[in-house]
Amino acid sequence: MALWTALPRFRADASERTWLYRIAHNVALTYSSKRRRENREEQSMEALTREPAIADAHREYALFEAVKQLKLVDQQLAILYLEGLSQREMEAVTGLKEDAIAVRLNRLRRKLASILNP
Repeated sequence: MALWTALPRFRADASERTWLYRIAHNVALTYSSKRRRENREEQSMEALTREPAIADAHREYALFEAVKQLKLVDQQLAILYLEGLSQREMEAVTGLKEDAIAVRLNRLRRKLASILNP
């Protein structure tokens, strides 16, 4: 719905991909804020992974849990990085400067490594 609503305002200043990610980013922030206000509890990942899982699923779960421990902006950067966006595309989505994104990503890699491999 947000995409449909924003379509008339698309100016082609950015690529369609980064424009779409920016809309998704804003919708996610709005949803997250609303959810926090309503004080809902998140469904546990354990409920989703009760069946026997392979090692990849365990690593994915551990990564998901580690990302949840990060600040909101770092969570967003980690997810955009995992989605395969370039730093320039991340800049268009988040509004952070490309240099700041590079620094944050390096710190995130180290932090996540320390969380995942104590």
